Amino acid sequence: MSIFRKLNTLMRAGARESAERITEANAIRIYRQEVVDAENLLARRRTALAAMIATRKDLEREIDAAQARIRGRESEIVRIPPEQRTEELLLLAARDIASSEAHRDALKHRHVSIAERINAEEITLRKLLAEIREHRREVQILESQLASGGRAAPCNYTETVSGHLATLRETRAGITGSVCAQDNAEASMEEAMERVDGDPVQRELAAMGRDDASVHLESVLLRLRSAPTPA
Repeated sequence: MSIFRKLNTLMRAGARESAERITEANAIRIYRQEVVDAENLLARRRTALAAMIATRKDLEREIDAAQARIRGRESEIVRIPPEQRTEELLLLAARDIASSEAHRDALKHRHVSIAERINAEEITLRKLLAEIREHRREVQILESQLASGGRAAPCNYTETVSGHLATLRETRAGITGSVCAQDNAEASMEEAMERVDGDPVQRELAAMGRDDASVHLESVLLRLRSAPTPA
C-alpha cells in the first residue's frame, strides 16, 4: 500500500512539474492573454457605462416632462376664476398634480443614484485603463528582454511575469466584486422598499387619510385653492 502511495505521489509531482514547465515556457503568452481579458472587461464595462449614461439622460427628459405637466396643470387652474373652481375640479387637478410630483420625485431619486454610479464607474474604468496601458508596456519590455537574453533570463523573467499577473488578476477580481456589491445593494434596497410598502401601519394610515400620499394630496389641494387669479 505504501508503494502505491509513493507512486501516486510521484505521478502527481511529475504532473505538477510538467505543468510548471509548460507555464514557464508560455508565461509571456499567458500574461498577454490576461491583458487581453482585461481589455475585454474594459470594453464590457464601457458598454455598461454608456447604458447608464443613456438611462440618466432618459430620466432627465422624464423629469422635465413631469415638471412641465405639473406647471401646465397648475396654470390651467390658475386661469379659472376662483368662484368657478369647484371642489370636484380642484380635487381632480390636485390628484393629477400630486401623482406627477410623486413620479417626478421618484425620478429625481433614481437620477441621483445613477449619477453616483456613473461617477464611480468612470473612476474605476480610468484606473483600469491606466493599468492596462502599463501592462501592455511590461509585456513589450519582457518580450524584448527574453529575446535579447536567450535562455539565461527565464528564471527572473518568470517571477516578474507572475508578479504582474497577480496584480492584474487582483484588479479584475476587485472590479468584478464591486459590481456584485452594487447589484446586491440595489437588490437589498428593492426588498426593503417592498417591505415598507407592505407595512400594515402604512395601510392603516392610508385608510385614515394620513399616509404620505394623502398628506401630499391635501397640500396640493390647499395650494390650488389659494392660487391667485392672474392679472
